[in-house]
Amino acid sequence: MGQTVRELARQAMSAYDALGSFEATQKISAGPIHAEARIRFKKPDKITVEYRSYQNPVSEFEERFTGAVDFVADELVGMQLIYDGQGTWLYEAKNDVALYQLGRTLYSPLPWTNSLAEIGFLRDLTRDFLLRDEGEETIAGRSAHRLGLKPKTQHRSFLLKEEIFPMKKATLTLDEQTAFPLKISYEPISSSALSLLVGPSTLIAVEYSDVVLDKVDEDRFSFAPPSDARVFREEPVSKDALGDVLPFSVPLTVFEECGGYTLHGDRVTAVLNEDKDRGYATLTLVPAQDGQDDERLGETLTVRVGNYLSRNMSRRRAMLSEKGESTSLDDVAARFLDRGALVQEQLPETSTRSMMELGWERDGVYWFLLAEEVEKEALIELATVFVRA
Repeated sequence: MGQTVRELARQAMSAYDALGSFEATQKISAGPIHAEARIRFKKPDKITVEYRSYQNPVSEFEERFTGAVDFVADELVGMQLIYDGQGTWLYEAKNDVALYQLGRTLYSPLPWTNSLAEIGFLRDLTRDFLLRDEGEETIAGRSAHRLGLKPKTQHRSFLLKEEIFPMKKATLTLDEQTAFPLKISYEPISSSALSLLVGPSTLIAVEYSDVVLDKVDEDRFSFAPPSDARVFREEPVSKDALGDVLPFSVPLTVFEECGGYTLHGDRVTAVLNEDKDRGYATLTLVPAQDGQDDERLGETLTVRVGNYLSRNMSRRRAMLSEKGESTSLDDVAARFLDRGALVQEQLPETSTRSMMELGWERDGVYWFLLAEEVEKEALIELATVFVRA
């Protein structure tokens, strides 16, 4: 007599509890989104990722519209990503550049979702889901059993945490021998952000193959940059410390006095090399609230500046050179680009969102101003005053 569905679920829960680490090839697909990576995971929260392929039209659109994507598909493929539980190393062997970013920044192809090596839901299968036996199948030559999952509730609210289940039902396919999940598939609920991005009734599929359990070397989850690599580290810098930390000047008072902007939050994201003499920073500015009316609602100014061109900044420079138009800020040559016009045909007919960019270089420092809901003339006038400072 075969196992009951509850026994199969408990077997998967016990296997997950006993699991220390695993290595596998993971594939993710969601409509036009496709990615494949070799991943390694070690409890409680260490992950390495090496993308073999990466296709994400959502990210590609965002890159064309705002240029705000750190790394595009061609850059991610072949890169080593090592999350050590606190921060993430990204190493480009081709260019011998290593970057340490704060937090878990693995560039999951599913926005806002920790989809890479994420099987932690197994620990609470019987607590969180109603279970249904959906039969057997064979995946890559391995016998497997399918379980239907339906959340017992879509939302749980507690005093210090909330739990949201982003689907109405899912299918979990478990390896018959190891109870490891070979495939997880579900349709996101229509109200979820993921559903809005990939389209209604789009199946999300996560597959694991070539799985190796509990044989991953601990050294895989640490990274020491090669001695000749260019090493950069991300760090938060307070507004008051900008002048002491950055190897270039950022006169925020010009934006405040001439544009009525203030720094959003008290900190700036800076990336600096080990000698602290090369790097770049990102600042988000919004209109000051005192005395402002609704005319500037939605207005945002994102400033990227550095004496080192990051991948993102290099792409911006190339885009401005190729598709932008020449302008001048007094004696400084600049390039202007209406990014909104580039993707107008892809925006909803009701969308009036404006996105413009202005870029220039002076004394070895590169500036890129991305303005949302700001008029072209106002942006150029502000930048002109800025370069005079």
